[in-house]
Amino acid sequence: MSENKVLMVLAICFVVVAALLVGTSYINMHKYFIVARHGAVEIWKGTFSPKGRERLIIMPGGLPPDPMKKVYTREEVAPLAFAYYIEKSDSLMDVPGLPDFHGIRADLDRALSYATRESQRKEASMRIDKIDRMILLYKADVAAGRGTLEDLKTAGNYLQQASALHPDDIEAKLITEKMATIQKEIRELSPEMPPDKTPLPAKAPDAPAPEKPLPAPNAPVKEKIL
Repeated sequence: MSENKVLMVLAICFVVVAALLVGTSYINMHKYFIVARHGAVEIWKGTFSPKGRERLIIMPGGLPPDPMKKVYTREEVAPLAFAYYIEKSDSLMDVPGLPDFHGIRADLDRALSYATRESQRKEASMRIDKIDRMILLYKADVAAGRGTLEDLKTAGNYLQQASALHPDDIEAKLITEKMATIQKEIRELSPEMPPDKTPLPAKAPDAPAPEKPLPAPNAPVKEKIL
C-alpha cells in the first residue's frame, strides 16, 4: 500500500473516531443522574464529553425516586428540584419573627426555573407575586411611618406597585384602604394639593409571567439550570 493510501486511511479513521466522540458527547449532554448520599439528593448532568458529568444541585433532606434509575431525562429530574424549592420557600415562611422575604423569593425564582409544566409556572409565579406584594406593603408601611410628604408619596408608589401584582379581594381592599389613608395624610401636609380622584385598581389584568433567570445560590456549590 502506497504512503498516500495509508495517510488517507488514517485520515478517514480519525474522522470516524472524531465523529463518534462528538456524537457520544452530545448524547451525554442530555443525560441526568440522581445520587443519594449523606442525607441529600444530588442532581448531576452530563457534560460535552463521552462520560463527563457535573453537579447541578444538592437538595438536603430530599428523597430520591423509588426505584432509582441509572439515567434520567430533564423532564424526570426537573420536578424534583421544583418541589424541593417550593417546600424550601414554605419552610422559610414558618420561621419565628419576620420572614426572610428575599430568601423566599430567591427559592421561588429557582423553582420557576425548574418548572416544566404550565401549572408549575403558574404556581411559582403566583407565589412570587404574593411575596413581592408582602415586601411592597412592608416598605409602604415603613415609608408611611416616617410621616414626611416625600415618604408618604413613596409609600403610595409602593402600594400602586403592589396593586399591579394581582392581589386577591382581601389584599386589594387592604391596599385601597392604605392608599386612602396616605392620600388623606398627603392632603393634610399639603393643603393646596387637590384631592386625588384617580381610583386605585383593585386588580390588574392578568399577564403572562415573565421568564426569570435562576439567581446564584448562597450555598458554596455552584448551581446551574437544568
